[in-house]
Amino acid sequence: MAPKLLARSTECFDCGKDHPPRAPLIPSPFKSIITQKSMPTSSETASIHDFTAAIDAEILRREQAIDRLRCEVAVLHRLSDQHKSIIAPIRRVPSELMAEIFLHLTTIEASSANDTSSSSLANFFEKNDEVRPVLHRAPLIFGEVSRQWRTIALSTPTLWNSIFITCTNEKLRNYISLCDTWLKRSGSLPLSIRIHLAPSEAVPQHVTKDCQDLLRTILPYAQRWRLVDFVNVPDYSYHILHGCLPKSLPVLQALSVGHTLPADASCMFWAELRNAPKLRFLHHHNVGEEWLTFPWSQLTHIDLGNCSEYDCLRILSAASAAVDCTFSVERPSSFQHPPITHYSLKTLRISQSHADLHLRLTCPRLSTLAVSSACSRFSFHDLPSFIARSGPNIENFTLEGSTLTATQFMTCLAYMPKIRHLTISELGAAQFTDEVWKSLTCRPSFTPLVPDLESLQFLGGRDFHHEAVIRMLESRVQMPHGPASFVPKLKTVHLSFWPKIKKSVCRRLTAFRFFGLDIDVQTNVGSDDEGDSDDEEIDSEDEESNWDDEESDWDDSEVSDCGDDWDHEESDWEDES
Repeated sequence: MAPKLLARSTECFDCGKDHPPRAPLIPSPFKSIITQKSMPTSSETASIHDFTAAIDAEILRREQAIDRLRCEVAVLHRLSDQHKSIIAPIRRVPSELMAEIFLHLTTIEASSANDTSSSSLANFFEKNDEVRPVLHRAPLIFGEVSRQWRTIALSTPTLWNSIFITCTNEKLRNYISLCDTWLKRSGSLPLSIRIHLAPSEAVPQHVTKDCQDLLRTILPYAQRWRLVDFVNVPDYSYHILHGCLPKSLPVLQALSVGHTLPADASCMFWAELRNAPKLRFLHHHNVGEEWLTFPWSQLTHIDLGNCSEYDCLRILSAASAAVDCTFSVERPSSFQHPPITHYSLKTLRISQSHADLHLRLTCPRLSTLAVSSACSRFSFHDLPSFIARSGPNIENFTLEGSTLTATQFMTCLAYMPKIRHLTISELGAAQFTDEVWKSLTCRPSFTPLVPDLESLQFLGGRDFHHEAVIRMLESRVQMPHGPASFVPKLKTVHLSFWPKIKKSVCRRLTAFRFFGLDIDVQTNVGSDDEGDSDDEEIDSEDEESNWDDEESDWDDSEVSDCGDDWDHEESDWEDES
């Protein structure tokens, strides 16, 4: 039963809240003076001073009472929360289940960072390999909630066997003691240690010392290293590893060392690894002669920089189990390696900054090939012959900055009939011409190149007319008046044109979205009265009448330019040729 005081609660005129009636206040003996607004006499003035002093004293007394009541309310709130927490459902959750919840929350927070140093290295990540030591974030935040949660977190080694330190050089010192504490909580589990420093043109001496101290901190745990990923750690810091690495690293699966300064330094200490039976991934920025006796035969993923053509073939001849290889060819070869055949390789990426490349290699199972160059004089002399030997199963092909002619390029495509994803960047010679676009166009009684093409990414566009691109796209999407049995395979197209084109051409390209094609066009778009850079002859009036209403329903009159009957398309091509 509610107390009578609460039953008599009424709405207050001043605050609008319901509370018990107020205690009677001191009545004013000067109401007549207040209502009549007359000037008080000297004796009345003295009495008013005494009355206001009494009121102020009463105000002070009641404010002190309010403060006392607020303190009592705060104490009561704490007492209530303490007793509610005793019977809270979370206290009935078993510690093992709480530890699993902590692990999942940590994994979710780590995956949101999504910061990987290498796409190949991602294959060796576990679900919590990107955990960053940040205050008020998982897993450190679990120890801030209650003593019980802290005990559970500290007794769960899985929360602490991975650490990802990413910071500037100046803040590295703050992480040394934290890293030591972190790894001590990992029990006997295999460790994932990732250290990414901010890039800099010069490395101060104190930064090198901080890196050495950090390496000394993690060195005692070397036999439990599972994944080691260092970025921008100065080469000179690795000297403390000389003679200190254990003879065996029994659980090491992935080693990544990249983007270090100075660039010409050589980390031969990593090349001294001889007994790491589980090592499968290696990424290193600089490979020299000291790596000759490295256990290449057990590696499945290789990513190496500062190689020569001879190094690539020598390593591939030894790495018989490799399935994914990336080479940055930056040095000329002093020797010529004999041709080899690699039966396991499925992915090959070659980045070339040297002028010439003669890759005497055959890969029958190759499914992904990427060739790029930062050298304007780059020449991959035997690329067509390499693709002829290795191209039947290639599904992903990337070519950037090549000097291949359009004829050579079509020859390469003809040797890769299973291509589904094609990426071309014309940084030097032009691979795409009108003839190439025509060879990719589906026409009656004609089998185009790469018939299974699903995505196309293209950068360039100096040596062809845009009408050829439009015709190719028309033939690979489900257009009006097209065969009902036609099943389109092309789904995604990303076009980036160097020259300026008409707005009407851009509209015609983006209009393919209405036929289900995910197309993105980035270009130097000019006004319609500006000529195209390739002097394309397009009737502007016909374009406007056919394509300006692209947002309306696509009936026969609105797609007359892009939905011609397929029976007439072959004759159009004959007339054009």
